[in-house]
Amino acid sequence: MTRILCPEPESFSKKGLEYASENAEVTCKSLTQKQFDNIAPDYDDLLIRFNTIIGESILNSDSKIKSIISPTTGLDHIDLEAAKRNKVKVYHLRGEKSFLKEVSGTAELTIGLMLSLLRKIPQSFEAVKKGEWEPGPFRGNEVSKKKIGVVGCGRLGVKVSRVAVALGMDVFAYDPNISRFPAGVTQINSLMKLLSKVDILTLHTPLLSDTKHLISTKEIEQMKDGVVIINTSRGSIISTQAFLDGLEKGKIKGAAIDVMEDEHSIGKTSHLLIDYANNHDNLLITPHIGGATYESVEKTDLFILKKYFSEVE
Repeated sequence: MTRILCPEPESFSKKGLEYASENAEVTCKSLTQKQFDNIAPDYDDLLIRFNTIIGESILNSDSKIKSIISPTTGLDHIDLEAAKRNKVKVYHLRGEKSFLKEVSGTAELTIGLMLSLLRKIPQSFEAVKKGEWEPGPFRGNEVSKKKIGVVGCGRLGVKVSRVAVALGMDVFAYDPNISRFPAGVTQINSLMKLLSKVDILTLHTPLLSDTKHLISTKEIEQMKDGVVIINTSRGSIISTQAFLDGLEKGKIKGAAIDVMEDEHSIGKTSHLLIDYANNHDNLLITPHIGGATYESVEKTDLFILKKYFSEVE
């Protein structure tokens, strides 16, 4: 029977793990990266999410690994070149457009982060917990009539755009890879033109070689003074140093992010953005929870596992 290792069972749904266990010998136990690296090469297949990095050290000629099962659209936690060289198949969600239309967690979080930031919801709740009841310090901004720029108008960008339209926002979108945009959305053919136009910028593009640091110093300088940035895509879409400089100089009025560059190092070393957030209230950070809803996790687990077992049987 196929032996599967799942080093982060807390990241998977009960139904997903039960389904896997009915069809294979599954070892589920929480492992550190080092512990995982030591034992992973002895398993046939690996069931992982973002918290586990798959590198060349375990993908080599001595490894027994045949498949990597990752119910994610982002794949920057996997060395895809090493997997290809060693004929290890990667099962993932990228490109599964029909199925992914049913998964809305990240789009919902994007709207939640935007509203939380602009209405100062986290700060006001912290004050209430301290026994304070004063609305004055937490006066925020409405999103209605604000200009929002959506970079990447695929599945998630479309969902966010439609909600933004419903909230009365003026929605502009940049995506060179599509030709049809949702009703109420104005297409902008130049990234730099979009950046100079909008009050709020939200990013929904995959991390590829040509999108790494898509937003850096030049792009931030092009933006309006006091721009707000939301990022639930991938941390490396934005240059960390350029982002930090924009916040410190006040060019960026505020930001809410669910992803950061080098997020796998968090807890081991300090991170510039977390250090900034500890001393300022205009940066809201969540720990990559975009797809971490009970509904999304269960749907994606079962979809990718059924696809995997249908091919290996």
